[in-house]
Amino acid sequence: MKNTNQPNSPRLITFIHAADWQLGKPFAGITDPLKRGRVQQERIEVIRRIGTVVRDRQASFVVVAGDLFDSATPTREMISAALGAIGELGVPVFAIPGNHDHGGPDSLWEQPFFTRERDRLAPGFSLLGSRTPTVVDLPDRGDGGRNVVLLPCPLLRRHEADDPTAWIRDLDFANFDDAGDAPRIVIAHGSTASFVAGAGVGAGPSGGAGTKSGLDDRHDDDDDVARGSNIIAIDRLPIDEVDYVALGDWHGFMAAGSAAGSKTWYSGTPELDRFPKTGQEPGHVAVVTVGRGLPPSVASVRTGRFRWLTLEVALETATGDAGAAGATQGPSYLDDVLKQATLPQSPGEPGFDGCLVSVRLTGTVTLAGRVELDRVIESWQARLLRLDLDDEVQIAPSADEIHDLTARPDDPIIARVATELVSRLEAGGAVTDLNVVRHALHILHGLTQTTGPIPSPVKSPAEGRTSAAAGTDPA
Repeated sequence: MKNTNQPNSPRLITFIHAADWQLGKPFAGITDPLKRGRVQQERIEVIRRIGTVVRDRQASFVVVAGDLFDSATPTREMISAALGAIGELGVPVFAIPGNHDHGGPDSLWEQPFFTRERDRLAPGFSLLGSRTPTVVDLPDRGDGGRNVVLLPCPLLRRHEADDPTAWIRDLDFANFDDAGDAPRIVIAHGSTASFVAGAGVGAGPSGGAGTKSGLDDRHDDDDDVARGSNIIAIDRLPIDEVDYVALGDWHGFMAAGSAAGSKTWYSGTPELDRFPKTGQEPGHVAVVTVGRGLPPSVASVRTGRFRWLTLEVALETATGDAGAAGATQGPSYLDDVLKQATLPQSPGEPGFDGCLVSVRLTGTVTLAGRVELDRVIESWQARLLRLDLDDEVQIAPSADEIHDLTARPDDPIIARVATELVSRLEAGGAVTDLNVVRHALHILHGLTQTTGPIPSPVKSPAEGRTSAAAGTDPA
């Protein structure tokens, strides 16, 4: 962005605010090693897409507000891949440790391998590991050069009991007079006090009605079990003395204060790493233009490529007809919904092979419809990067199917068992017991078929959520 200010006006600087890259995240819920590798590699590739934003918006530098890595012990291969991609950005990059990759003595940031690779691959990368002001002289881009004051608030342990930004309250900002009109940028990682005090489900960090439950309302780390840690009291910052507060931890792009003219923003993660929560806008970076004493201009730019989709699909079968012929929204309906949901959003973007999908499946199918449904599910398990299936579909045998199972003169054992199962189904009872009966009918129906193996067992609602791609890991 070109500086069009008058000579006496504060000079504008544009930079990229990002956070929560979480490079090296294991994605244990994806059991196929090739698919898991693709999702992990995409977190490296998004750094290169951030580079495109840097060039398109003529950004002077990049800020990473914590959790560059997913853990405090990333592999050497991940360290090298990350620093190689960062080095390609072509501008200075300033990062603070977050709760996943916290700083402190003997942290990864001080390891000899990391420092060697940084010096060789990304000399423009600076880790701001102490809570002290840093005046940065930016490279001359033909405008005489500029500087910026960074106020980093790194996490020095995974769970900080005290507000990591508290030290800024006692700063003497007169010390920065020599920096002229350099904008002042706070960089911090954690949940804001407005999150934990008043944010309801689906509300942004600015709070709102409908408080849920205490301090973990707006902690965005699924595995962060500590309550009341890493809490940032935004309202106690000397906000008039700073020009922008770059936050990490919340994985969606949003203002952490009043949306109109707010100086405090979460950039969100640049590449989705989980099924989004209500109200989130993940998969973006923030493009920020600041000038000393001026309201910042903040815009989100999409950088995410893979899509994490949450769907609800209800099937409905008319049970009076044979097979699935009477289905009004039979198994093929699930196939249609998934086809539509996973179409490429624009030319050059991935389709189903770039999607991770969570489906809550309800309704009823006939016995033959269950066989068809299992085949649809099997196909989408193979196509998608991940399919999480909450399968609550119940079997409702058609009249023809019941007759076919119970009237089998050449198969008296199956006929006798089927008659008993149908009798129990008609008698009613506990939901769990009825699901067992339906499961048994499903297996019995499979035994009568000659066109393939016995269908896979049906998950009952009592068995809870299952991941068709494997595992129970949430991300």
